[in-house]
This record gives sequence, C-alpha cells and structure tokens, in this order.
Amino acid sequence: MNRQSLVAKMLHLQVASALVCILLYFALLFATRAGLSYYNNHSDIQQRSIARQVERFQKYVTAQEISAKDTRAIDDWVGQQSFLLMNIYRGHRMLYSNFSFSFGDGQDDEREPGSNFSFSFGDGSDEERESGKSGQVFYPVQFSDGPAQVQLFCNVVLNWWVLFSKLLIVFCVGVFLVVFWFACRRIVKYIIQLSEEIQAMEGGDLDHPITIRGEDELTTLARCLDSMRVTLRQQQEEEAKASAKVKNLITEMSHDLRTPLTTLLLYTEIVRSRKYENDAQKDDYLNKIDTKARQLKQLSDNLFEYALVTRDTVVTLDPPAYFSRIFEEPLAEMVDTLQQRGFACALDLGSEDLMLTVKMQYIRRVFDNITSNAIKYADPGREISITFRKEEKWVGLRFANHVLPGQHREESTQVGLTSIETMMEKMNAVCRVEQGTEQFAITLLFPIT
Repeated sequence: MNRQSLVAKMLHLQVASALVCILLYFALLFATRAGLSYYNNHSDIQQRSIARQVERFQKYVTAQEISAKDTRAIDDWVGQQSFLLMNIYRGHRMLYSNFSFSFGDGQDDEREPGSNFSFSFGDGSDEERESGKSGQVFYPVQFSDGPAQVQLFCNVVLNWWVLFSKLLIVFCVGVFLVVFWFACRRIVKYIIQLSEEIQAMEGGDLDHPITIRGEDELTTLARCLDSMRVTLRQQQEEEAKASAKVKNLITEMSHDLRTPLTTLLLYTEIVRSRKYENDAQKDDYLNKIDTKARQLKQLSDNLFEYALVTRDTVVTLDPPAYFSRIFEEPLAEMVDTLQQRGFACALDLGSEDLMLTVKMQYIRRVFDNITSNAIKYADPGREISITFRKEEKWVGLRFANHVLPGQHREESTQVGLTSIETMMEKMNAVCRVEQGTEQFAITLLFPIT
C-alpha cells in the first residue's frame, strides 16, 4: 500500500472542500441572479424605488436649500446612494449628470429631456428598450433657484444582488469549514483513539494492541507505539520470570544451606564434647566438618557468581575470534584439572574452525563451573567426553559424564547451572542440559559470526 503523507492528505481535503464550496457558490449565485431578474421583470419595484429616491432627494434639497447648479452638494447626496445615476434638466438644458461619460466638449448639453439613456438589470425586455421616453420618467423637483426635472436611474435589484453575493460568500465559507471538519473528523477520531490507547498503556494495560490504520505519519506513530508496547510487555514478563527465579533460588538455597550447616554443627558439638572413641574417629569427624565447610564455601561462591552475572544487565562481547583460539586454553586447563583428580577425558573437536563472538571472562567461568560439577558428581572410572557440535548456524561443545553410583546431588538449587545458563544468554548463546540417573550432559552452542 502506498504511503500518503498526512500533509498531502490534509491538502487534498482542503482542495476538495474548496471545490465543493466554489461549485455551490456559483450554483447559488446563478440561481439568485435568475430569481432577481425574474422579479425585476415582473414587478414595479424599479418605479417604486425611484419614487422613494426622488422624495428623499426633494427633502434633502429643501433642507439644505440647494440650487440646481450646486453640483457639489448634489454629488454629496448621490455619493451616499448605491447604484444611482441622476440627470437634472431645466427646459432643454442639462444642469447636472453623474454619468461616467460627457456630452459634447464640456458645454451645456442641449439634449431633449427624455433622450435615450439605458440602464437595466439582466437582459431586459423589448418594451424597456423602446426609443424615446419609454422607461424614462422625469420628476419635478423644487430647487432654491427654481423647479427642474430630475431623471433617476436606480436599480434596487442590483443592491439586493450585491447583498446576496456577500451573504453567499459568508455561507460558502461556513460550508467549507463544515465540509472540511467532517472530512477531518476521521483523522481526529483516530488521533483521539491513539491518545486513549496511550493512556491505557500508561495505566499498565500492555495486552491491548495499538490500532494501526492507513498509511501516513499517524500509522508510523501507531506502529512505533505498538512495538514499544510489545517490548515493554516482554520486559515485564522477563522481569517477572527473573523475580520468580530469584525467589525460588533463595528458598531452595536456604534449604541447601541449612542441611550442611546442621551436619556441621552436629560434628562440631561431638568434637567439642569429646564424644568420640579414639583419635581416628575424631579425625573422621574433622574431615566431615572440613567437607561440609567446603560445600558451604562452594555454595556461597556459586551464589556470589550468580549475583555478579545477573548484575551485568548490558554485556559488551569481545571481538570475533576463531573457535580454536577461544576454547584452546580453557579446554587445556579443564582437562589438566580433571586428569589431576583422576578423570580420563576423551576429546573430539572436529576440524572446522569458525568465527565466534563471545566474552572470554564468561567462557572461563562456564568452564570452571562445568569442571567443578564433574569433580563433584562424575564417576572417575568412566571417561568424560568433550565433543564438537554444529547445528545449522550454531557451533559449540558437548560435555558428557557418567554420574557416580549412589551419589545424590546435594546442590539441589543447581546455582552453578543457573549461572551457566545466565552467562550463555548474555552472550546470545544457548545452553542445553541433559540430566538422568546415570548420565549428565551439557551442550554449549554459540551463533556463528
């Protein structure tokens, strides 16, 4: 779908509204003109209007004591009227005329009263165009210097035409605003809807999607808001999972700490009270105390490591490096430590050397946790296998060992494994754990760069 700018859309609405109003204006203007022309041709409105104007002019002349030759005073009165033409005659001589043309070379006009002057509204009729005195009426007016004949050309219908034209302009402007408002109402309603949905987001409702409509700037804004809503919801879900995970870890950790602590206190009380039969039994109790103390230390170290890992919200990975360069040293240290503890290791690292992006600090911690787990729970009589794994765009290692018969995992919280999973997630990697009664395996997979 083609994207249309909101500015262009508003411009189109304005142009469309203006065209509607222009067409309406000319249609009404034509109808008004036709109606006024019909009224003018079928009524005596012109004669009655001229008679009223002559009466008002006579009152003005009498009140001001104006002579027929006082053109300035007559001009003042005529200028106050609308669409009025006047000729003043005395005998055969024209004394005054406000027509836009003149007669002769500026001397007094000798035209007969009743000469043909035409001024009409509309097309006029044949009767109005008759020559002579047809349609031209002379009215006697008494001036201060004597009587004179006044000829008026007054078109009251034209006054109405001008008035109606102005009213039509005002009306059409109002129509334009109404039409434009109705055209913009859909956009305004969409803005109001987006505002309500944003307020719902502010109130914590992240399940209701943002309405996406059209293809303009508002649509882009709606998409961004919906993307932000999805991101916030995912963050809330992750925070809720992390919080539940921490609470569960603390609960189980308190239980796992209580068990060795109880045993430690018991053996300590036995040794302190000298409730042993001989020195050999005493040494056995001391060895058990040492074992439990080391177990507590390991639990506390794992918990501390987990706290450090979860504290790093943003991790900067190291520059890309080859698989062999990343794992050569950590694997060598791991195999050496296991061999010193009596474990045999079988390595199958393949021949592919691919580029990976990791954080070496986390890689060393992960290998330390795997090594510690193997020393505590693996069967020294069986090999620990370390093999190369490649799955589509992922590559890594798989560590597998047989569980020591009769060995129960005292670290039920599995803080070490939790730390490994957390560090792998920080590196955008995957950790898969396979745990059974006889065998334990952990696979580390990293995205190929």
